Amino acid sequence: MSLHKTDSNYLEQEELRQQTRAAIAGKYEVLKIISCLPGPQYKTFPTFSGMSPEASAQAQRCNQQNSLRVDSYWSRGRWFPATGRTYETLGGMIWSKEPESDIQPKLEYLIDNADGTGCGLREVAQKTVDEVIAVARYGILVDMPASPINDNGDRVQLTAAQNGSSEFLPKWIQYKAESIIYFRTSGNATSVDEIRLTEVRSEKVSGNDFEYEDKVYIRRLIMIDGKYNNQLWNDKKEMVGASVIPVANGEALTEIPFQFFGADDNSAEYSKLPLYDLANENLGHFVLDCDNRDNLHYHGQGMTNVFVENGEDFAEANPFGLDVGAKGKNQFGVNDRVEIVQIEATGAIPSEMLRDEDRMVMSGAQLVTDNNANETLGAKRIDANASMSALKRISFNITDGFKQLFTWTAQFLGEESTSMYKLNSDFITDDLTPEMINAHIALVQGNILPAITLNETARKAGLTDLDNEEIAQELNDQQLLTGGGPEEMAALQAQLDDALEKLAAKGAE
Repeated sequence: MSLHKTDSNYLEQEELRQQTRAAIAGKYEVLKIISCLPGPQYKTFPTFSGMSPEASAQAQRCNQQNSLRVDSYWSRGRWFPATGRTYETLGGMIWSKEPESDIQPKLEYLIDNADGTGCGLREVAQKTVDEVIAVARYGILVDMPASPINDNGDRVQLTAAQNGSSEFLPKWIQYKAESIIYFRTSGNATSVDEIRLTEVRSEKVSGNDFEYEDKVYIRRLIMIDGKYNNQLWNDKKEMVGASVIPVANGEALTEIPFQFFGADDNSAEYSKLPLYDLANENLGHFVLDCDNRDNLHYHGQGMTNVFVENGEDFAEANPFGLDVGAKGKNQFGVNDRVEIVQIEATGAIPSEMLRDEDRMVMSGAQLVTDNNANETLGAKRIDANASMSALKRISFNITDGFKQLFTWTAQFLGEESTSMYKLNSDFITDDLTPEMINAHIALVQGNILPAITLNETARKAGLTDLDNEEIAQELNDQQLLTGGGPEEMAALQAQLDDALEKLAAKGAE
């Protein structure tokens, strides 16, 4: 098998991610994937040997005209930013309250520099949240830099100063879903035996001090004879350097220290993209808008038909042809006549667009609504995972994944794992009815209600004590760069159920 070959589901998932990322970004990115959308179908006129020059020229003119019509079709459309606004709102709900943290002294360096490039723990968490909400997949490798090699090819022992420097501390290296191209599990599918990751490096072109080129390497994390090996391969299928066997507590690792993050769970398997259905509806809405504006363009302009008694006389009187502009001037004979035929406008497309907008509101609201929100307490299911909203599950998953990252980091440092970084999972929507959530999502998606209006409600609910300026500053600092155990989730769900029951009883009184 080729080193660069992707796993069986990668290409399918890549298409889903591409559409979702484009819908989040907006029209500029959507126009890059229009080949995935049901655009206008105009006839292509072929040219072939034996055609007359006139026929060939006519075919080329028609093809050029149809190409311009397709470009105009897409450029007229207006993008309805439902997916992007929902994405920002979901991330904002998690970060409406600061995470709870308890980090061991030896791991406190992660707060300021978790990845070795100055990106702190909070920034890594923000990026993980954003990616899991967007495409339901992210990965972080805990990597322990190897000590230098001496002239004899042996690893030298680090000095006390080197042991304390950031250069030789474990790093959390982040990988987007697009970079995780392959994984292989053992027979029982409970452990991962191999992971392949793409890494792009900018390298100087040989003999040119001013030119650089991007080269793609494959980072291969593989279990060999029960030991974790870290390898780097170039595009010529050559291993760069030797296979490295990282050591923790004096022993080789018996598992790959790579944490998958997902929307369903944190396994290597692909999760369902939470925003894909909304993105797909959003893209369909855009096509309808293009249809509608294309329709408006043509039925808003009449077709001019001219009936003349003598064509030669008309051509002589109007040597430059018919002028159909608003201030056009034409000369006609006594019995000549002109009529304008205009296509009748239809309301079918705008009506369907409104229905699409309602569907998008529902899709956005479902991401933050517990599945059993309308059931009575006695009828609710015990299974917390079944009743939990997609956003709450993401928050739990990332919290649980970070716990594992802390464990591996502590192992590399010869420490016991007691660190914790718990993301917020108490959302303002927990106390809202589905109807209220729908209304809120609709106002945010439609750019009628700004996200700042959520701040006061969040303060009343006790989710934050920051004022608007402080919240704005925190969001600016984020630069827009989730799972607890079953017992923790069940306990949190029980508390939520109890609160909802009390609210319902109070309302009945």
